[in-house]
Amino acid sequence: MSPVDAHPALGDVEAKIDRMLFRIPAFSGADELRLSPLLSMSSVLATHYIRSFPQHALVVSGAMGPDSEFLLAPTTCYAVFDHLRDSQFSSTSLFTHKNLCFRNEETYREGERQASFLMREFIFLSPDLGQAHEWIGRIVRDVPSSLAEEFHVDAVVEKASDPFFDPNDLHLKFQESENLKSEFVVDGLAVASVNLHLQAFARSCNLRSDDGKPIYSACFGLGYDRLIAKSASARAEMPQSTGDGRKTSG
Repeated sequence: MSPVDAHPALGDVEAKIDRMLFRIPAFSGADELRLSPLLSMSSVLATHYIRSFPQHALVVSGAMGPDSEFLLAPTTCYAVFDHLRDSQFSSTSLFTHKNLCFRNEETYREGERQASFLMREFIFLSPDLGQAHEWIGRIVRDVPSSLAEEFHVDAVVEKASDPFFDPNDLHLKFQESENLKSEFVVDGLAVASVNLHLQAFARSCNLRSDDGKPIYSACFGLGYDRLIAKSASARAEMPQSTGDGRKTSG
């Protein structure tokens, strides 16, 4: 079963976005993962996110004490890296994961700034940094034309950095100087981005190659709500809104 066929309940426009993405050569053959958006508070990624971006973190808890507290995943790749922790890779691997993501936003704008939003990410892992750069280059080349053909939007690739970081934060300065992040911007709004993590996530989650060295990783993520908000053709295919930023089929 293909990743598209595995989502029979999706609205037509969401399935159309999936089909577009899986036709892009850089994403071909990705291993589809089904993972929970709940990250244990003991996870190194949850700990790092809450420490770095406490203003954006959304945490839920149950009645079972501290062990039942979870971070609602702010991005889909976190669940993938947490799922793969302590793994060894002998060659390049490509995974994809689609789920709701959660961030505490100061303001709400439907389709642009939401506490929950739908995202698919592709996560590329390789012992070879050159292959990661090549993968990103193919994405930068092919994604804008695919968005134009399928959704009639003009996506401009722009160098970017995470808005969560303080302007004086060394993480932000390093990200900018090394050109690690690019966004696909439509009418002033980033609908997708591609990030080179170098070995940061591999070191955090103990992902290593056969020789014991941390591997390199990169990811591409596309926000479905944002693309729909910027594409008149996509909005024309959408069912009515529930009023809470999500969509229903009737």
